[in-house]
Formats: sequence, structure tokens, C-alpha cells
Amino acid sequence: MRWLLGTLMCLWAGAVVAQPARLQAVPGLGQDSVTVSGLSSGAFFAHQLHVAFSRVIEGAGLVAGGPYGCAEPPDEPWWLAIHPYGRTLTALSVCTRVARDTVEAWAGWWGELPEVPTVERAITVTDVTRAGAGIDDPANLADDRVWLFHGTRDTVVPPATGAVLAEYYRRAGVTGDRLAVVSTVSAGHGFPVDDFRGESRFRKLTCAEQAPPFVVDCDRDAAGELLRHLLPDGFAGMPAEPRRERLIGFDQREFFDAGTKSASLADIGYVYVPAACDSADAGCRLHVALHGCSQNVEAVDDDFVWDAGYNRWAEANRIVVLYPQTTGWTPAWDALGWGGNPQGCWDWWGYSGEAYAERGGVQMQAVRTMIARLRAE
Repeated sequence: MRWLLGTLMCLWAGAVVAQPARLQAVPGLGQDSVTVSGLSSGAFFAHQLHVAFSRVIEGAGLVAGGPYGCAEPPDEPWWLAIHPYGRTLTALSVCTRVARDTVEAWAGWWGELPEVPTVERAITVTDVTRAGAGIDDPANLADDRVWLFHGTRDTVVPPATGAVLAEYYRRAGVTGDRLAVVSTVSAGHGFPVDDFRGESRFRKLTCAEQAPPFVVDCDRDAAGELLRHLLPDGFAGMPAEPRRERLIGFDQREFFDAGTKSASLADIGYVYVPAACDSADAGCRLHVALHGCSQNVEAVDDDFVWDAGYNRWAEANRIVVLYPQTTGWTPAWDALGWGGNPQGCWDWWGYSGEAYAERGGVQMQAVRTMIARLRAE
């Protein structure tokens, strides 16, 4: 029980941890079966982790995500490639539709924006990054399992971007029943649940809505579906009741330079550890769940880390769930926020540095080190 020493987390609307514990190894975690998932920026970043650390991560469940290197500017229009915020503009107007109208009105006359990213461009970026030793061999992806979800009414990350992500995995060799694509649900931009069971300061959202806390009632249990697909062996058919005291806050600051604000990582992260995983012979597995923009605990309290549905399946299936956290950041000189991360998104377009999508990227390395700590690597 040594790893439980410290402040235990009891999250409910607005609760905070004053002195979070140091993250400790979980005795019952094995050295295999690390999987990842996420929504929106969390999906882009989870996919980025999957590609960069494909020797360790064996599967991904992605809701409203896009392909590796999506924000790297295409060759046309020419001005995107030379613009100082070229990746930001590409992310906001090609990979997503967050600011497409604005970008087209401001600079579209210099050259027409692509309608969607292309799988060829994603593969090129992957190959170039691999040649520079920035990521693991993408051949490792071929025997992994992947679950993709994209709502037909998502106006933030268009379904066409999700289709490119699916094709990226097919080109990587993820085919047959190892690749599940859910793309016909009339959902907006949010994480689907079969029912929002918790308390929240936000109103409950219907499936087609797009608003905080970005957890939407679609009569679909995305957490259960993706975990069952990624970890099919012995997966329990019914969830169990999660225990609040098993959701623990830990100090994230030892995993990055807290003085570097552009890391955009919060002081506190969270991990759910089923009681069964205290035993060294438990054979537990590790899953990393990544929130979307404006969906961290700072923004929506426990509506993702508790109410998205992961923990009840974790309790039933001996799965440790790691919930790393971002925080918003904008440079003092940047009134418009183009060079920062005002909404607490995961970095899939380079605000934290040029190596953002590589193993050595500040957020990438932080999450990878958390994984290593939990598994006692």
C-alpha cells in the first residue's frame, strides 16, 4: 500500500488536492498491454503517442481525432508553409474547422485552403520523422487494435478528418477486426456515454450538442466499447461500481520543467487504480485517457475523469487508468493566443516546441515517463 501514501483524491464538482501524492508504481501492473484513448485534442495526441511509442503502446481508441502530423502545413497553398503560425493555421482550418472561415477571409486569397488533410501527407510526415529517429518504427502498428469514433454532426473536427485517420491505420496494416470504425452515429463533438450518471455544474447534453463538458448522452458507452475492443481477452461483460477513494491526484511537476510554461501541463494529474491492482500478481493493464480542449479538471471538474465511464469498466477488468492533465497557457505578448494554448488542448500542432510530435516532445516524454513510473520500468 506504499504507493497510496499521500493525499487521496475525492473528486466532486470543484474539489481540489492541496498536496498531491508522488506518483508511485502500481504493484499489480504488468509490462504489457498499454493502450491509449482520447477526445478531440486528446485523440490527436493519443494517436501521436501511439505512433511515436509504438513499441510500448499496443492500441488506441480515438474520438474525433486526426492523423499523425496533421498540422504540418501542406505544400499548397505556399503561404501556409512559410507562415510563422503555419501549423496553427493548418490545425484550425484544415484538420479542424475551428477557425476556417476566419483564415479564409484573412488569407484565402493567397491560395485556396485544402478541404481536408491527406493520408499521403500524414505518411510522409511519419516517414520523415522516423528517418530522423524521432519515433519508433511504424511497422509496430500493424498488429495493434484501434477503435475510431466520429459523429456525423461534428462541426469542430469534420468526419472527413476522421476518415483520413482510419485510412492511415489501414495503410499501417491495421485491418480486419482489429480496426473498428464507428462513423454513422448522429453525434456532435463530444465523448459519448450511454447516460450521464454524475453530478455536474453543466447541463446534461444530448448527443448532437457541442458544449462543455463535452460528454454527450448518445446511448453509446464509448469508454466501454473502446476498452472492450482494445483489451478483448477476458473482458467482463458488465461494469462494476468504481470507488471514489481509488481516484488519486498526483504531482505532475516532476515529469516536466514546471518553469517552462509552454509545456502547458497542469500541476496535478489523476490515476484510477482498482483495489485488485494492489496485489503484485493481479495482472492489471494500463490505459491512458486524454481529455479534450477545455475538458481538463480545471475546466469541467470531474466530468471527464469520473463521468466519462472509464472507471467502472476499469474496476471490473483490473485496468489502471491514467488521466494526465493540461492547463491553458498564452504568452504575455500574444494577445490573440495564436502562439499558445488558451483552451488547455494537448499539443498536436507545436505550441510546446518543434519536437512536439516526437518521443522527445515535452508532453510526449512527460506522459511516457508517467507510464514508466506506474509500470516500474
